[in-house]
Amino acid sequence: MAPNKSRFLHLERSRGEKPGPEGQVRLQDGGRFESVAGPGTEAPASVSVPEAHVERFKLQGQTPLALDEPARGQHFPRCVRCEAENGRFARECTTCGADLQSPEQLAYDAERARTREQAEAETREQMQVLQKAHQQATAEQLADKQRYLEQLNLALEEERSFVSKLQPLFTPCLAVGLLRRLPSTRARWRAGGNIVTLTVLLVTFGNKPLRQIGLYLSVLILVSLIPTSLLTAGRGGRWE
Repeated sequence: MAPNKSRFLHLERSRGEKPGPEGQVRLQDGGRFESVAGPGTEAPASVSVPEAHVERFKLQGQTPLALDEPARGQHFPRCVRCEAENGRFARECTTCGADLQSPEQLAYDAERARTREQAEAETREQMQVLQKAHQQATAEQLADKQRYLEQLNLALEEERSFVSKLQPLFTPCLAVGLLRRLPSTRARWRAGGNIVTLTVLLVTFGNKPLRQIGLYLSVLILVSLIPTSLLTAGRGGRWE
């Protein structure tokens, strides 16, 4: 009984020894799988490759690569007769067969190149103008925002200054703060007494309109005597 791996010994016949580094390699056809022969069959004879098929390998390293030139210098000629686009290395039009190296064609290509360069230059100028306009608009927006922030800071400073000026009038209450504005203690006592006396007289001996005025004054006096700390309890009991 043959071993289990004996079937792998007949997949492909030996191709012989490899030639040395100086030896010439003889190209054979690509039918390596078609040349597989089973036991008892003869191997097909090698078929030489036509010379035209290997012509492109003889010029290896002598012709420039398609990517040697920069992308901007690529030239794809358009036929002056049929206006068909052709490949970069085409010498004849693939549509009508016209010569792409004729003086008429070369002049047409040069004119197209000048037109294209002019359009690209105009596009670059427009992009530069748009970029400058965008930068200018951005700078103006930043300047406006900076001016707005400065004005807002000034308004906040003025508000703080105004509040700081009013704060002594409400410490510890409005009535005491107003009386402190008077120059002397005697004037403060006299002003306070006169206000209380006037309110009592209006409420007691005045007619109906005067009595209402007296009632309003009494309410104002009572409100002015409320400590400011109670009115600002929701804000931490202090001025901000």
